[in-house]
Amino acid sequence: MEEWDAAAPDPARYPFRPSLRPHPFMGLDKFSAGRLHQMRSGKSYLRAHPAWDSDGPTTCPRCQSAPETFEHAIHHCSAKEPARSRHLQAVLDVSPDAPVWLSAALLDALACFIKATATAFPPGMFSRPTSAFSSISSSSSNVVSFGYFMSSQD
Repeated sequence: MEEWDAAAPDPARYPFRPSLRPHPFMGLDKFSAGRLHQMRSGKSYLRAHPAWDSDGPTTCPRCQSAPETFEHAIHHCSAKEPARSRHLQAVLDVSPDAPVWLSAALLDALACFIKATATAFPPGMFSRPTSAFSSISSSSSNVVSFGYFMSSQD
């Protein structure tokens, strides 16, 4: 591992150390594990994480009070307080050395919170075109799944 660190040091912005073993959050469902990996790496859909088109606003779209960082999205956003008190009572920290990263129960709670609040979900993931909504109401065999409209003919 020391040779790896010397050959390719971690970016200064990445506080989580790499490991040669799978991380415990990889035991979660793929979607939750992906969200956590992206948020930990600072390359998620949170507004304060840099992206190739990072010219947009960084302020949290829910509370409008601070930049939408990983820490803010999980622990400080006032708009998520009801879900936080329901899901994250034992998750007190998301820093690199926090107990949450070693506990299956705490990781499950964090994954439930992320799903309940749609934290770091792709923008527009649950939006539907207006024409799809009218089609859904006219046919009971149509299904909307994760923002995509599918009919029984597809």
